[in-house]
Amino acid sequence: MKKIVITLLLFAMVSISMTACGKEEHTANYKEGHSVNYDNALLATHYNALEELAYDAGLIIEAELTGKTKEIPFRSTRYKLTEVKVKKVIKGDIALNSNVVQLLEIASLSMDPHKNNILFLDKYEGPVTNDAHVVVGLYQGRFKINDDNLVVYDADKSNGVKHFQAAVEGLDTRTFEQQIQEAIKNARPPKSNLPQLSEAEQKLAEEESHKIFLEDRKRIEEEEKRIAEEKKLKEGANK
Repeated sequence: MKKIVITLLLFAMVSISMTACGKEEHTANYKEGHSVNYDNALLATHYNALEELAYDAGLIIEAELTGKTKEIPFRSTRYKLTEVKVKKVIKGDIALNSNVVQLLEIASLSMDPHKNNILFLDKYEGPVTNDAHVVVGLYQGRFKINDDNLVVYDADKSNGVKHFQAAVEGLDTRTFEQQIQEAIKNARPPKSNLPQLSEAEQKLAEEESHKIFLEDRKRIEEEEKRIAEEKKLKEGANK
């Protein structure tokens, strides 16, 4: 439950602005070919060390974008599924080697189509889609690999945060992967960038999040059922 709450909060806080009571919101603007601006993205965590990023990542991979994407409108936000092919598993399920995984992002904050990357990921749990991962720290866990096989981190050019990432820029991928392996061995939890909730407030937040999750899941199931029934009727009419 805690993981679901954290993941849903991460996506919700990036895509919409809310009052303390959560009653006022507006949708992030999105256009094809948009330029990303992370300035208004509220981050749950600022990762100050590679060890912190490695701690929160259930899956770390060297990956190649396949060019396949899919948009998912959900509530007042447009999400984007991006397919990547796993070239190497650095941490996580090695059975994913040479397979593809789906990355879920908010469309207006989706990553550019840079082909090769090292990605720090976590499994998405929520109502938007059933099988996907998210980049840890929204964009902090994405490192591009350029044509010279060197690490590039340029989120700061889009008003994103840049902490330890400056120290790994320009490293060759082999050296960076060695540093990641050391970071995995010495992984430590990061400090939250959000106000600390009391036990009662945290319990209420988890209950509300679970309620929203169940309501959204029910709505999705009803929509899928409606589509299936319409398809069945259409096939019957064509016979």
